[in-house]
Amino acid sequence: MHNGYCPNQNCPCGLDPEKVETLVECLNIYLANLNVLFIKLHNIHWNVIGVGFFDIHVKTEELYDFVADQLDKVAERIKALGCYPLASMEDYLEVATISELPSGNISTPCAAKIIVEDFCSMLSLVRKIDSVAKETLDECTIGLLVEAICFFEKYIWFFSAYLSKCKN
Repeated sequence: MHNGYCPNQNCPCGLDPEKVETLVECLNIYLANLNVLFIKLHNIHWNVIGVGFFDIHVKTEELYDFVADQLDKVAERIKALGCYPLASMEDYLEVATISELPSGNISTPCAAKIIVEDFCSMLSLVRKIDSVAKETLDECTIGLLVEAICFFEKYIWFFSAYLSKCKN
């Protein structure tokens, strides 16, 4: 990612501009991951097959609705910090740390496993960003990240439990 995402050297929020720039770089990676995850969850929603289809189909809609809300909040937070959010698929794919999922049939256990793996990656990233936000003394971003941490933890538990059901 290149500099220039924070053109205003004086953050309108009164925070340290250097710390804000580091935070925004992290938030843009999170934003990129959210966008990849949003599409990936739709892919699973549309292409899941097998026993438990309805469970996964219904739940993925709930998940991508949260992700859509979260990506809007993250982009708006970046703007509130006086910076620019990434806003193109090219940029997202360049910096995302989770990968796309090819189109095609996805079994219910495979879908749950993909969700757990991606949510674990997202949780790890959000916790790292939370540390940066705390160093920056950015309480608004910290609050936003707390919501995400709770969400990812909850659904890692849900889908891990679902996978144990699939093994029986």
